[in-house]
Order: sequence, then C-alpha cells, then structure tokens
Amino acid sequence: MLVDWIYNSPTWLVGAVIVAFFVAVAVAGLAIVHQLLSVKLRRQHNELVGFSIAVVGVIYAVLLAFIAVTTWETFRKADDVVAREANFVGDVYHDTVGLPDNLAVKLRGHLRDYVDIVIANEWPAQQAGHLDEQSRLKGWQSLADFHDDIGRFRPANAGEAVLQAELLRTLNDLYNARRERILAAEQHVAGVVWWIIALGATLTVAHSYLFGMPNFKMHMLITAMLGASLAIVLVLIVAFDRPFRGSLSVSDDAFRAVRERMDPASLGHH
Repeated sequence: MLVDWIYNSPTWLVGAVIVAFFVAVAVAGLAIVHQLLSVKLRRQHNELVGFSIAVVGVIYAVLLAFIAVTTWETFRKADDVVAREANFVGDVYHDTVGLPDNLAVKLRGHLRDYVDIVIANEWPAQQAGHLDEQSRLKGWQSLADFHDDIGRFRPANAGEAVLQAELLRTLNDLYNARRERILAAEQHVAGVVWWIIALGATLTVAHSYLFGMPNFKMHMLITAMLGASLAIVLVLIVAFDRPFRGSLSVSDDAFRAVRERMDPASLGHH
C-alpha cells in the first residue's frame, strides 16, 4: 500500500521520489505542449499568460501554505497532547503519596501497567497506522481499574478526602488527553484535499507551458524548478499529515521518561 510505503521509508527517500516524480511529469508535459503549440503562437500571448499565472499561482500558493500550516499545527498539537497525557500519569502517580500503603501500591501498579501498554502495544500500533479496538481496550482497562479502586476508597480523614478528589480530577484530565491522542492518531488530510492539491499543482505548472520562450532548455529548467518547489511543500505536508507515523512522527519519549521515574525509591517508604 502506498501510504504504508511512504511512512515506512526514510523521509529523505520519500521526498526525493516525490520531487523527482513532480519534475519528471512537469517536464514531460512541457515537451508534449511544445510539440502541439508553436513557440511563436505562445509568445504572442506571453503578457496574458503572465497575468493569468500570477493570479493562479498566488491563489494556489495561499491554499498550499494554509494546508501546510494546518498539518504542522495538527502535528504540534499531537505532540502537546502526548506530553500532557504523560504528565497527567506522572501527576497521578506521585499524588498517591498520602494514601494507605496497600492502596497506593495497587494504584501505582495500575499506572505502571498503563504506561507499559502505551509504550509496548499502542505506540507500535499507532506507528503502523492500525490502533485497533483491542489495543485500546487494554489501556482503558488499566485506567478503569485505577478508577474503581480509588472510587471505592473511603477516606479516613479530611486530608485523604481532598487527595481522593484531586486524584479523580486529574484522572479525568488523563482520560481526556488519552482520547485526544487516539483521535489525533486517526486524523489525516482528507482525500478531497489531496485532489485539490493535485489539481492546483497541475493548473499552476500547466500555465508555465503557455509561455513562449526562445530557448526550450531554459523553459524546461524553469518548469522543472517550479515543479520541484511545489513538490517540496507537498513533502512537508506528507511528513506531518499523520503525526504518529514515519521517521518524523511524535515519539513516546514523554511516556518513557515517566516510566523511568516510576521508581518506588522516589516516593520514600511507599
């Protein structure tokens, strides 16, 4: 599958293939038009073609820039939500200090299980593009077990009651962050947007064919550079389109850092 090849291959290789493909198609199209329309005829309309390509080029440039910025923002938000989710896990873990020892140990075990599931099961599934329901249920179950244990706890004093309320509040934040991460792993640029990108690139490059230049090699060079310029932006969009896939994907470093800090010695006698 094309999508799997794109995100399983190094970004430099995917970028080189996309740029080479765009340049080849652009130059081939110019060669065809050069045979069909004489240079003399095209030169007579250079002024009109220049005005037309300026309008089309600006419109397409704005559209392409908007899509590129949107994909970058989506990638950045995915990175932020992963950091928040990991931080909430760490907060809940350390907030168990003050609870009875037996309950605290049990709750921390649920959180360690959750982080292990995210790192060992969910992250590889996200990177492969198929975080299925079964993979998700394991993570939800660990949080549900934590929720059940803290929900059934009956505080013996006001301090424990406040701590229980804080744990439940942070746990709800963790639920929300987890949902946002799963949603971000499933989001990507819609198919219709890719068709618009392709159509816009075709129109922009095709306009350059209509110039009548006395030197065909120079015309070919300019067309190739235009195709390469558009392809480079496309590579950027592809790289950030699926935040958890590819060599530029959001990493699980935040969860690994939290897991390393889940050392009983760091919490005193608990």
